[in-house]
Amino acid sequence: MHETKKPVPVRLIYDVWLNDGERTPAGTVVFLSLGDAKALIASGKAERADPLPGE
Repeated sequence: MHETKKPVPVRLIYDVWLNDGERTPAGTVVFLSLGDAKALIASGKAERADPLPGE
């Protein structure tokens, strides 16, 4: 099974630095790859903005 290429939305719980050291503030909904989205959710820094594909 392959990972989807479609970006998925997540809502940030904490400020994170996503693009070349640029701060993205908490509360922002960002679109990330499924792997990046799951990593941020697992670390407690983001929450699902909608159900992730396959779940």
